[in-house]
Amino acid sequence: MRTLLPTLLLAICTVAQAQNKNDIGYIAPEGKIINYRTLTWNDFQNKEDKQFARTLAAQGYRAQAYVIPAIYFKWMPGERLENGRVKFKPIAKCAFQSHAFVRDEVKNAHSTYILTHEHDHYDIALVYSKIMEEAVVSKDFSEKNYNEEINNILRDYYNKHQALQEKYDSEVNPEGRDSIDAQELWDMRIKRALDLVTIDLYNAPLSTVQVVKAHGVSVKKLPDDDLRRFCTRVRPLYTEFHDENAAVSKEVKEWLSEPCYLAFYNQRYFIEETGKPVKDCSRTLGYLFIPTGNGMYKRSFIDTFSINDAAPKVSASFFANADSDGVRELVIQTTMDRKDREATGRHYSVRVYDNVSSRPFPGRLKKLEIPAELAEGFEGTLNGKPQKAKYKTEKEVADALVKAGFNEVAAPQAEVKKVIRR
Repeated sequence: MRTLLPTLLLAICTVAQAQNKNDIGYIAPEGKIINYRTLTWNDFQNKEDKQFARTLAAQGYRAQAYVIPAIYFKWMPGERLENGRVKFKPIAKCAFQSHAFVRDEVKNAHSTYILTHEHDHYDIALVYSKIMEEAVVSKDFSEKNYNEEINNILRDYYNKHQALQEKYDSEVNPEGRDSIDAQELWDMRIKRALDLVTIDLYNAPLSTVQVVKAHGVSVKKLPDDDLRRFCTRVRPLYTEFHDENAAVSKEVKEWLSEPCYLAFYNQRYFIEETGKPVKDCSRTLGYLFIPTGNGMYKRSFIDTFSINDAAPKVSASFFANADSDGVRELVIQTTMDRKDREATGRHYSVRVYDNVSSRPFPGRLKKLEIPAELAEGFEGTLNGKPQKAKYKTEKEVADALVKAGFNEVAAPQAEVKKVIRR
């Protein structure tokens, strides 16, 4: 549920000579840019808009949460063309307004349903901001009327954006009641539109957008995407990307002439058992984004990492020989601290994945078999008995692979420091 009180700063442009490239600045509305990670409930406040609450109460229901995204522009000086017309290169921004609201009981619930719904609203605005930016960049304008011409373009797109936001809510929350089937269809539409930065999929049927659930789906990298923005925007459906994920995600130059991107995501889920409290769980998902040309990448699934229904920490990723083809493979190490009735200590895990070297690129990487004592280890006390992990560091794993008969490994790349989803 949301209320739309957006801010759109329309064109207030200046024209400069072609050689003048200075930034003329911009005035941002109240809010913050969040396109380098996914939203959390901590981004929302608890102070409800009283007027909006009264409007909803008159209709017989109340909002559990809402967001108020704002689209605005950072304008650069216009450039006169030889034909007498002018061009502009604005930078579109999508701000998450801090007066977004959520109730405490929603934040504390065993569910990601409402947060996903609100994030969808923000993602729609994010896509429209990029489409509006491109609509201005791709055209030239008359020197006398450029402000009016640009405002007409932006206003038209923004009206479509508002109408879409309202359509989304009306189909998912008819008369204030949630429709789970409609929500999941819209989740897929909005995710696919975000993957490809297009507004052409918001009315697409299930048969078109359900590809987001498949391994090896194509996604688009924008020219101004850095690693964090790219990994955030093209995240798999129902996953999260935060600072801890960014710290272990990186550019990979090992296998192809163009760099791939190694990214890790968290996914929250819940397990229900009769007579027991709902168990709040998490896991880590690994993906490799493989370039396929023209700014497109294949989102290839690596693996799911989970220990006792909890997401472990990715402690290292590097390349080493682990089969007989002479090409180094991807090694991923994870760790998990345990303190429960059975164990106190740290769990160590190592997994190795076959190299990607030629087309067609796989939708999922192949996991290689390695010795059991290398794959898993525990250090601490397990079932009342002391345990010692044999391979805990990156070097110990690399040395073990050499000892197992594989080729010498090169120095690893430096590190940047039964399930119910809802």
